Amino acid sequence: MGRRAKGNGHKAGGRGRRAWLMGVGLFFGVVSEGLAQVQSVLTNYENLTVDSVQHRVYYEQRLYRNPLIGILELAEPLAAQGIGEFVPLYQGVPIARYRIAPTFGVNTLSRQERTDWAKRHPFDSRRYKFDFRIQPEFIAQFGFREQTVESKTNVLLQSQLYLSRGLVLNWGVLVPLVNHLDDQALNVRPAPTFLNQFLALDGVNFMSLSAGLFYNDQYGLNVQYRHADLTKNWSFGLESSYTGFYFFPRNGFYYQSPEHVMVLADVAYRFPWRDVTLKLSGGQYLYQDRGFRIDLIRQLGNVEVGFYAMRTGNGGTGGFNFAIPIPPGRILQGQRLRLRTTEEFRWEYAYSRGYKIGSRYRVGNQLDALLRQYHQSYLQNQYR
Repeated sequence: MGRRAKGNGHKAGGRGRRAWLMGVGLFFGVVSEGLAQVQSVLTNYENLTVDSVQHRVYYEQRLYRNPLIGILELAEPLAAQGIGEFVPLYQGVPIARYRIAPTFGVNTLSRQERTDWAKRHPFDSRRYKFDFRIQPEFIAQFGFREQTVESKTNVLLQSQLYLSRGLVLNWGVLVPLVNHLDDQALNVRPAPTFLNQFLALDGVNFMSLSAGLFYNDQYGLNVQYRHADLTKNWSFGLESSYTGFYFFPRNGFYYQSPEHVMVLADVAYRFPWRDVTLKLSGGQYLYQDRGFRIDLIRQLGNVEVGFYAMRTGNGGTGGFNFAIPIPPGRILQGQRLRLRTTEEFRWEYAYSRGYKIGSRYRVGNQLDALLRQYHQSYLQNQYR
């Protein structure tokens, strides 16, 4: 009897140990799975720094056009650390401070705060991935009876080389697909390649300085300034450039001396309850064409839609434009390398072709469009 009781106790003890070991294994399996999920989320972010003293995280993300997605995705894995403030970076430069609890809010950063942060966090380009993005390019206009619509379609593989805080080299390769618009040969050639320096002078004044080969076959210098308090409705800006024409034939590189001076000013008012911006701009466009333009822009979650009308010395026209994210986003991603589709495809259509009415070129992100994405009301209205 005693031996049987001892034997039963041994079996019961064995079952208990096995159950305990299974429980421990299950616990560490869940923890390991949770850490893997957290790590998977954090790999979407670059140059990430957690300040546990101020309960704040600094980070940069290039996957999402909508900054709120980045904030909310980051908030969940960092909730256990009591992180309550989020500071998104653009090219290593802080934009503003955002909080989501108890209510969504934004605080601008003073010049002194930016200086102190830069001293505590020296720039390190190794904290950024080798990021490659696929971007479609489509240009179209009304043609003639033989060809109603004239168009050009390209695919660009682009990347950025982070050189110092705010300073980035944009470069890539352009692969032409179709050209029923002009005489450009279907030759693989460099994509727009230019340096861009992004500056936050204080909490409400920003600058973007660019030099190199831009979109729409213009090269030269471009300077943008914007006064934009991300908690207020009024903003205004200036843009000036000195550019010339460039072209890639099948062999070699052709360019003309810079001759185009562009000087534009604008003022914008935001109707926060509808995420609508009314913008009036004017000045001298390319080819010494002078006039003004009115834009009505609506932000709808991840999408932006706008309508415009303009009148210049070369005539009048109007049309619409939009900016949308391109799925699927992330295609391949590791700790140091990522392949993705571009976070934004922007396109504009003009109703009347005319003769170079209000012509201009693109240079990466326009400063007003970039800052509009970080405005308090735009993010707050989505979060409600």
